[in-house]
Amino acid sequence: MKAALFDRIKHFTIIGKELPEIKGNEVLIQVSKAGICGSDVHAFLGKHPFRNPPSILGHEIIGNIVEIGDKVTTVKDGDTVTIEPQIGCGHCKPCIKGDYNLCEEKVVLGTTSWDGGFAEYVVAPEQTVYKIPDTLTTELAVLTEPLAVGVHAVNIADVKKGDKVAILGSGPIGLVTSVAAHFKGAETICLTDAIDNNLEIGKKLCATDVVNVRVQSLQKYTSDNIGQFDHVFLTAGYGSILDDALSVIKRKGKVISIALFEEKVSIDLNKFMISEVQMFGSSMYVKEDFKTAIEIIASHRYKLESLITHRFNFDQINEAMEVALSKSGSPIKIVLDYIKN
Repeated sequence: MKAALFDRIKHFTIIGKELPEIKGNEVLIQVSKAGICGSDVHAFLGKHPFRNPPSILGHEIIGNIVEIGDKVTTVKDGDTVTIEPQIGCGHCKPCIKGDYNLCEEKVVLGTTSWDGGFAEYVVAPEQTVYKIPDTLTTELAVLTEPLAVGVHAVNIADVKKGDKVAILGSGPIGLVTSVAAHFKGAETICLTDAIDNNLEIGKKLCATDVVNVRVQSLQKYTSDNIGQFDHVFLTAGYGSILDDALSVIKRKGKVISIALFEEKVSIDLNKFMISEVQMFGSSMYVKEDFKTAIEIIASHRYKLESLITHRFNFDQINEAMEVALSKSGSPIKIVLDYIKN
């Protein structure tokens, strides 16, 4: 099979590789489409905490099962599936409580420990595999994993019907978080970004308000038009974003950090103390979040196809990554199509 080996910083090499063998509880998936995640871009630049070369990246995967182990019972050959790209150890306290996303020993797809989906075939344990409804295209189904990130964050915040939500950063994760918040009943959804195209897509999805922070003050806009927010999500990893969040969050409001920050951020703890603001981290997802993400996509309530802005053949992965880095053509979600010989 062909695989894109992340062999050094800022470079993939298409290599030939033996077809992987499966164990009794595993399935072999022929990949049809894969999304490029922001964490893949961080890895490509050498700035990710655990995605390092040499490895096969790729964890936003859609494909068809072509072989199942003798212990597999919930899926069958030919099923179109996606993968929840993490496996907890199963015996630590977080795993026992159901918080296996916080397991310190977990194995993550697209690392040196588990070859990812930037390859024609990938192996996954049955417990991580989710069948995609026949009503969904494989391209839309690629959005399951990033949407699950947003669903998990919204669940941590406990967004309720009628809430006011601000999402600071309208990249892929910010945009899907807006959808997850709307699905939970948020009434006001304000998106910020420095790119108008991203904000326009946000409006197509569900945003009630958008703010281009290059030309407008978030604090002034919200004080003039919205008031303070119940929840603020940090979905862009730049230094001043926490100050922006604290300027618009209500007393006892919740700030939820989803973004990967490349540098340390200073915090004025007095603002948290005075207003009893609550700060939460949100890391990946758990099984229920994945199920909800599939439910949201299958509902066809949102114009999620607008998130997929660029498509490349699998063997053009270096060109695809350069577009992701340069932002040429205002990419949001870049999808790789796999050519079957």
